[in-house]
Amino acid sequence: QGGWVPAAFTEPIDDRGVRMRGTEDRPPRCLALRGTVGVDVSCAIYPQRPSPCRAFAPEAASGRGDVACGDARRLHGLPPLEGSYDGVPMA
Repeated sequence: QGGWVPAAFTEPIDDRGVRMRGTEDRPPRCLALRGTVGVDVSCAIYPQRPSPCRAFAPEAASGRGDVACGDARRLHGLPPLEGSYDGVPMA
């Protein structure tokens, strides 16, 4: 059920927390993200991904998007996933 994110993929936020390297860049791109957004991407540390990644777009593999997924896709100029309405899952 996951493990610790490798330290090489993180950077300190303050004395108590870290974030994934690259997520504060403009445009943001996590160091663990491999591939081309909108074409084919994967996570280099998927089994060890942090909790925000575990919670992000839990239905995406089935072709359904949620609000966060829709927002991320819009940031990259991509349409919402089929099976979602403007990034909100359809009933």
